[in-house]
Amino acid sequence: MYDYDVICIGGGPGGSACAMRCADRGLKAAIVEARARNGSGGTCVNRGCIPTKALLASADLYAAIKGAGAYGIELDMSAVSVDFKAVNRRKNTVVNNLGFGLEAFLWKKSRGIDVVKGRARLLDAHSLEVDNGREKRRLTAGHIVLATGSEPDVPAAFNADGEKIFTTDEAMDFSRPLPGSVVVIGSGAAGLEYAHIYNAFGAAVTVVEQRPALVPELEEPEISAALRASLEKRGVCVKCGSGVLAVERLEDGRVRTRLEDGQELVSEAVLAAAGRRPNTEGLGLEQAGVRLTEDGRVVTDAQLRSTVPNIFAAGDITAGPQLSGKAQRQGLVIAETIAGRACAMDYGSIPSTVFMRPELAWLGLTASQAAERGIGTLCGSLPYSSNERAIAEGRTEGLIKVVARASDHVLIGAQIFGEGACGLIAELAAAVGNSLTLEQLYNCVHPHPTLSELILEACKRAVGLSFDKG
Repeated sequence: MYDYDVICIGGGPGGSACAMRCADRGLKAAIVEARARNGSGGTCVNRGCIPTKALLASADLYAAIKGAGAYGIELDMSAVSVDFKAVNRRKNTVVNNLGFGLEAFLWKKSRGIDVVKGRARLLDAHSLEVDNGREKRRLTAGHIVLATGSEPDVPAAFNADGEKIFTTDEAMDFSRPLPGSVVVIGSGAAGLEYAHIYNAFGAAVTVVEQRPALVPELEEPEISAALRASLEKRGVCVKCGSGVLAVERLEDGRVRTRLEDGQELVSEAVLAAAGRRPNTEGLGLEQAGVRLTEDGRVVTDAQLRSTVPNIFAAGDITAGPQLSGKAQRQGLVIAETIAGRACAMDYGSIPSTVFMRPELAWLGLTASQAAERGIGTLCGSLPYSSNERAIAEGRTEGLIKVVARASDHVLIGAQIFGEGACGLIAELAAAVGNSLTLEQLYNCVHPHPTLSELILEACKRAVGLSFDKG
């Protein structure tokens, strides 16, 4: 007899979703969380998605105030200032409230999920040891779910010190003075979001990306070009196609970033946001028989089983993009599988999002990716400047692109750069996930005037029926 039906190692989106669904299915569940404080909700709630969105809210409000004149609102900007310590306190309040509510109410009170604080290590396929620094506990379970997340991956040559050369973990601390200039290494979601925040608050920002294009995972030249133009219009310097050789502090307190192409960038601070490493070391995975990839991720099947049938994995330690939405869905698939219900992962309809301004979102295949697979496509592209709501609000920057299979008009991908993109992508994710056609989307009445009509018109344009023939 085991202590639990299911033990989830890690309280982030994957482990949390899995434990809650297992409890809802009548299984006895526990969550083991390594962090005694600021652990509930994982990186997403404590060091990633949520704190950055709280900071973005303050940055965007400040930017809106500065741009109020364009809307007929006259302000004395000399009387407007930013209290960064207050910005930081608000962010901390948001994070703390969400973490407390998740653990106290959604886990413990509502579902009776046990929460064990400490670092877990597998002893075998059904047992683990939890060390909280004071004592060690042995727990057993019929099923074990690995959902330990990831940490910032910073090369030694970057000489990160947490003060002048820091990661996204330290970047969220706005209680310290805002640097006047920042080099952001990496143009993924975290790098671009912090670049937007720093820029909105008035810092000089340079984004460095080793690969030739911004947001390399996107692979959509039209969208990437619009994104780069938008950043540069706002004063952000973009340097793509050269990696970073070294980062070092200078005697005057500034920081020098040396690039592979010979350029040297001097700034007050450097944010290293080039990648994250999976937290799979020290878990005893090899001892339990769990196989890993070369980069330390757990090998899984469509139900997220590892090479040990009763041990599953979710989130950043599995293949694919490191997204909270992906982790949460994986946790639910695992829970349903454990509960004996047929369920499998569909990675093709998972949206990626960047919450800068304007926003960026995409999912599925681009036209070029489809062509590489021998899939003929119909594409519909539409600028925001053709949408009446965008015009009325003065937010006409950006475009939407939908990609459908030519043979049956089923939607297989979409990319959006513009206001509200991260919300608009949800409709397209539902369409891709359920194999809806262009016709099914554009024959659905969309409310007017809304940005959602961009989807309708882009789908119509793919078959030559859009009102806008430009």
